[in-house]
Amino acid sequence: MAGHRGIDGGRPSRRVAIGLGAGMGAGLAGLAAAPEATAAAAGRSVDVVVVGAGFAGLTAALRLRAAGRSVVVLEADDRVGGRTKPGRIAGEVIDLGGQWVGPSQTRLLDLARRYGTATYPQFATGRNIADIAGQRADYEGETPTLEPAAMAEFVDVIGKLEKLALEIPGARPWTFAGAADLDSQTIETWIVANAKTPAVRSAMRVLTRALLSAEPSQVSMLAYAAYAATAGGFGALISTRGGAQDALFEGGTWQLAARMAADLGPAVVLNAPVQRIRQSDAGVVVGTPDAEWRARYAVVTAPPPLAGRVHYEPPMPAARDGLTQRMPMGCVIKVHVAYARPFWRERGLTGLVLSDRTEFGPWFDHSPRRGGGGGLVGFFDGGPAQRWADRSPADRRARVLGDIALYFGDEALKPVDYLEEVWTRAANHRGGYVAAPPPGVITAFGPALHEPVGRIHWAGTETADAWVGYIDGAIRSGERVADELAARL
Repeated sequence: MAGHRGIDGGRPSRRVAIGLGAGMGAGLAGLAAAPEATAAAAGRSVDVVVVGAGFAGLTAALRLRAAGRSVVVLEADDRVGGRTKPGRIAGEVIDLGGQWVGPSQTRLLDLARRYGTATYPQFATGRNIADIAGQRADYEGETPTLEPAAMAEFVDVIGKLEKLALEIPGARPWTFAGAADLDSQTIETWIVANAKTPAVRSAMRVLTRALLSAEPSQVSMLAYAAYAATAGGFGALISTRGGAQDALFEGGTWQLAARMAADLGPAVVLNAPVQRIRQSDAGVVVGTPDAEWRARYAVVTAPPPLAGRVHYEPPMPAARDGLTQRMPMGCVIKVHVAYARPFWRERGLTGLVLSDRTEFGPWFDHSPRRGGGGGLVGFFDGGPAQRWADRSPADRRARVLGDIALYFGDEALKPVDYLEEVWTRAANHRGGYVAAPPPGVITAFGPALHEPVGRIHWAGTETADAWVGYIDGAIRSGERVADELAARL
């Protein structure tokens, strides 16, 4: 990759940058301005235009460049990273988007090793809290403890989910023998049919919101089972030790995308929202408000509902257009709260709380590793995110602190700092962390997630063959699409 300029020479525009996020201070290396492009440089020709500078797009671009192909990455936002994003709270740099990594997320771990970024374990020493259906239980380990009468049924229901995850081909769930039946149900329908105890039903709803940032009544049961299948099982999704919340990155996950963009240099163009893609037998023309880029192929990494907002000429086939009309993003607000010290640890608590009494939650310990300060990170998911996204930051802050104080006492009402990201309102994301299909969508339109349309190929975590909805899945999708195109170019 050394010395490869990626955009056929030419000076980058002032919008070309490897931005790590404006206003973050010297420690985050702000956007690097470049000279104004000449009018002649406004239209460029490359082998592949990649739409989106998240982990899928950056991975695809780097892999194509390594294969000797020229690329440009067009990003609508003023930063790279997609559904990852840096923030600063109480002097600490944190992740406002995706942040955890599990041991089977090998692509993300390999990327971190490549850039010399270490991991450290999620704090899990002590007791967790589960407060479900009016019964609070403090427990240790990975399985939430319910009232004794409900516990056996809870284990049985989780076992049924694990069995489905083993049977369903996660990357192609529409090929499963029982796909039509499962896709005709919502998760809520399945929960009611398989769990009779109110506590078990409530626990499954809490877990569903936490995993998909959507209500169980809004999502296909086939989609849920396939989601678990791509992670290697339901247990991997909900577990800390050995699961998806196993570890974090020193300095944050967001920095990995920033380093990938730095390797691509001026091939990454920020503030360049793609409005139209025109294709013909000769290639594609990809248009932003300021320029047009010509290429042999395009890769669109935006999630289906946002990819559907691009104007395509000729129009998308009915299957692809139907998919993008019917696959909404989840609703999520991520919140960090900083304290002078992690006072819950003094009480033998891990900081993890699962509750059906609160609007905010679940939340986890996210204390700085040095300096003695305390921190919690948590979410408004699904319905609560829908209800609170349009409220004022002050209202949300009061609700968050009040919910935490239910379990940690009045000390929770006295943070030293507070920071949130309302992903549902983010202009270029409109939700997160994954698009979740309602009933009937996967069996009717599922193949359109992956199948290229002429010279336009699709990537993004929703299209992954493993760890759909996670950064690892996004990386895998970028590798796949790059290999598809390298074979054609």
